[in-house]
Order: sequence, then C-alpha cells, then structure tokens
Amino acid sequence: MQRQRSHTDSQAVEECAPETELLLRCSLPPSISRDGVRIRTLLREELSWEQILDLGGRHSILSVLLRHVEATPDHRVPEAIVDQLRSQAQSRTVRNLQYAEELHDIVRTFENRSIRALPFKGPVLAEYVYGDLSLRAFGDLDILVHRADVSAAVDALEDCGYEWVEAAPRLDDSPLLGGPLTRPMVCEYELERGNHTVEIRWRVGESELPFGIEFETMWERHDTAQVAGVALPVLEPEDRILVLAYHGTKHNWCLLKWVADFAVAVETTEIEWPRLVRRAKAHGLERKLLLGIALVTDLYGVSVPEQVEQRLREDDRAERLAARIETELKTPPPERPTSRERLVYNASAADSRRDVVRLLLQRGRLHPSLFEYKLFPLPGEFHPLYYPVVPVRLAVERLASVIR
Repeated sequence: MQRQRSHTDSQAVEECAPETELLLRCSLPPSISRDGVRIRTLLREELSWEQILDLGGRHSILSVLLRHVEATPDHRVPEAIVDQLRSQAQSRTVRNLQYAEELHDIVRTFENRSIRALPFKGPVLAEYVYGDLSLRAFGDLDILVHRADVSAAVDALEDCGYEWVEAAPRLDDSPLLGGPLTRPMVCEYELERGNHTVEIRWRVGESELPFGIEFETMWERHDTAQVAGVALPVLEPEDRILVLAYHGTKHNWCLLKWVADFAVAVETTEIEWPRLVRRAKAHGLERKLLLGIALVTDLYGVSVPEQVEQRLREDDRAERLAARIETELKTPPPERPTSRERLVYNASAADSRRDVVRLLLQRGRLHPSLFEYKLFPLPGEFHPLYYPVVPVRLAVERLASVIR
C-alpha cells in the first residue's frame, strides 16, 4: 500500500544534546535512515565520544553507529574511537554467528523430535529484518514452542547439556505452564550452556501482560527465512511487527534498540495496513501498535498511510505515551523501568478497562512465585497451597527495601 506522508528529516530529536541527537539519528541503518545530511554534520563536530560510547552501549546500537561513521569519509571521529567501535563490532559479529549456529542445532534437534519451534528476535530479527547478522546486539535465543511441547523442548535442551539457570526441580513444568488453579510463576525457562543462553516460551506475553495471539495461530501462518545460510521457521512479518510493538511497550520503550527494531521492521515490510490494524485490535494490541507508530514517525520520519495517521490522531493516549518516551530517550542515561513503572505504563497502554483489570489481578507479586517454589517444590495442582506464603514474601521484600 502506498504511504501518504514522507519526512525528509526527523525533527523530534533536535532539542537535545548533540551526542544524544547523533545516537538517535544513527540508531537506524544507513540504508533506511533519512537523516544523512544531519548525521554527516554531527560527525564533523567536536563531541564527547566517551559519553557517546557509554550511551550507545547502554542502548545497544554501537554497531549501527559504526556503519554511519564508515559511510561518512570526512568524519572527525578520533581514530582510537573508530578502532574501538570496530573491535567491539567484530566481537559482536563473531558472537552473533555462534548464536546463529547454536540456533541451527537447536531447531534441527527439535525437528528430529517433532517439536514445532518459532525462533524470534535475536539472530532471526537481525538477519531477516536488518539484513545483516552483525547489526543487532542480542544476548540470548528466544524460542516459542507449543504449550504441549514445553517439556519435550526443555528435555531436548537438557540432553544437549543445557541447564535451567534457576537450578530448581522441574517436576511437572508447572512453574512455566501454571497449575490448574494458578498462573505460571515464570514467563520463560532460561537455560544456559557455556556462554549460550536460550529462553523457551509457550507464549510471547506474560500472565499479567497477555500478547493475545496464540502459538498455533502464529505457526499456521509462519514464514521461512535464511539465517546465516540456513532456512528457519520465523514469524509472519505482520505478526513480528505486533510482537515488537508489544515487547517495546512492555519495557516502556526504554532502549533505542527496541524503537529501532520496530522502525526497521515497518520500513522493510510490505504491510497490508487495514489487516494489521484489524489484527491488532482483535488481539488487544491496537494501542501498543499505535504507540510504536507514533514513536517511529516522530523520531525517524517513518511514513504510514493517512488512515493510520487518522487513527493515531483519534487516540490521544497513544500520542501522550509516545511523547513521554521521546522525552525520556532524549534525557540520558536510559533507566530500566521498575515493576511499578511498567505496571502503570502498560495499564495506560491497554486497549480496554477489562485489560487493565486483568493486568492488576494477574500482577506477579500477588501470586506464588519461584521464591515459594524453591522454598518447597510442589507439582502444579498443589500450588494454591503457596498463597498463604505470599504475604510473608511481600513482607520480606518490603523489609529488605526499607533496610536498603
């Protein structure tokens, strides 16, 4: 679909320090960024490169920044800084390739055991969306499996030498799956082997922040992509955009990397916008999608059809939430939101009051957690017995907070 509006230069980043402005403008790859003239100007100025390296590292965008530096022959970046950026980029590329090879082995292992798996983010996002495995920093592999295949998937990884980082008994896998009367205690199994970390999930979202689209639906329309030369099952492009909108909102969009992920995905995907908006609305993700669109149109000049802009203008809350994030991104350093800040922000970004009520009722602090499970491991049907312990945990947490 033809987009109706175009920006030649994003203007929402002009009122901040030049170091921050450079990182904002350089967080998209040169092939997509519309800010080439301003970036070249900034790269010829005297800047605090110590601050840029620190802030860019926190936002995980140094590899993309290096591409802009290399694309500007007359830059005035100190050679020592360029060497440092190249060294870090080389190390990151090697690590990303290792993770991609690990992902190949895991998917092959799952296929041999008839386990359907959808890797997302990590190397899949780097290569399928950015077109370059070296351009996106990541530290683990995220893999979705069907709820019924969780135990088999974790068994397969343990057979390959992976261990659950919590070092707790797995019993019936109820910590991840939940019991008959209780919600899951964790949203993923995090397993490690050597320097590799894998997260096994049966849904994108969490109990208190549901994503809405089930694995079976995503699997039925999944795509295939080449990742480091091997074809892998991946999310259908529009599902990926919704996942990125959900993920960014879940974390209050506190890192430029997540805003850039969404922007690059939108720019590189042929989107049937009416269908995407309908899909988002049907699964309680419309405001999160609009919030992501507001961010990338303001910060990066990404263009969307007029009807999408009209829908955004009708949602004042999405505009206000985006404006708040833009202000925070322009005021370094980035701060990871507290659980309370995430709760408040995601309540504001919910599509309906019903979603807000569910978020509040499902809040993790009010339900049994791994604290209780580690204290006395029980199978899922007995997890209601943990509820009397929850007030004790909350009291201990409060006491520890007062002492600190």
